[in-house]
Amino acid sequence: MSRNFVLACLWLVLVSTVFPGQTTSTTATSVLSAGEKVVETLQRIESALKSKQTGHFGAPCGAGMEFLAFSQMKQKTLETYQKAVEANQEAMEGKLKAMETNLEAERREMKTKLKAMETNLEAMETTLEAERRERKTKLKAMETTLEAVETALVRSNQKGGSTFVRWGRKTCANTSQLVYSGVAGGSWYDHTGAAANPLCLTLAPQFDGTAAHPQHRAYLYGAEYEDIPNHHQHDVPCSVCRAALSTTIMIPATRTCPTGWTTQYTGYLTSGHYEHKAASEYVCLDNDPENTSSGHLNQNGYLFYFTVTQCGSLPCPPYVNNKVVLCVVCSK
Repeated sequence: MSRNFVLACLWLVLVSTVFPGQTTSTTATSVLSAGEKVVETLQRIESALKSKQTGHFGAPCGAGMEFLAFSQMKQKTLETYQKAVEANQEAMEGKLKAMETNLEAERREMKTKLKAMETNLEAMETTLEAERRERKTKLKAMETTLEAVETALVRSNQKGGSTFVRWGRKTCANTSQLVYSGVAGGSWYDHTGAAANPLCLTLAPQFDGTAAHPQHRAYLYGAEYEDIPNHHQHDVPCSVCRAALSTTIMIPATRTCPTGWTTQYTGYLTSGHYEHKAASEYVCLDNDPENTSSGHLNQNGYLFYFTVTQCGSLPCPPYVNNKVVLCVVCSK
């Protein structure tokens, strides 16, 4: 059998074994796998030739070959494999280049989108800032309007306020305004023709020359505490107060104003002694009374006594017999 025929048979065996069904380009994985098979096959053939330099090659050709022919074929096979590897590498480099190009295009596109988003965000921030300034301006206008309404309400209340006497104190609470500070006065406690109501007398009295020493007259005296702990026979101060609220009332037998009403002061319900001839009024004496500077001589006049409960026609309960009656002055 000729040498060329043997080489052709060996080449056919290698190609059919190593590159089955492949006559064109291949992937990186198949090229590497084919390369491994080429090396394996060549190693087996070379080993077989070394052991059988003078024998037969076996099926399918069944002839021997020399090492020179095998070396040439081996070289040619490796060259073919090398070319396949290089072609595959070029193809991979081309794909990598295409991927880089695509990535660069995507990067530019993302950068453009990001720039557009930043522009939109800046526009939104500008709009929000404008809205915030507008709301702030509206809020300021509303506050100004509210202040004007409150001022008008205060003035309205001042025009339609109410006054009351705080018995036993020289000043008013912070819920009202002091009109004047004075002393309590009234009729003599035992005169049958006495006036019933006590008065809060000014400390800056004025007089004229008319009606001097009339033949028939009423009398005005000062007032004293009677049996009031720590204040017995002391003269009684008072203050006339003005509440900004339109209505002020005295509520006996409690120290709590109704819901929605403002407490002006709390105290004890006082009046004249039940055995004295002169009539008297129930008035609310402050629960922390003061004394005047005129002393505490027993000069009588209009007298302030605690008022106590007497059960009978007075319902008990809720009332309790012989209890000092409380009071509160409220405004609304």
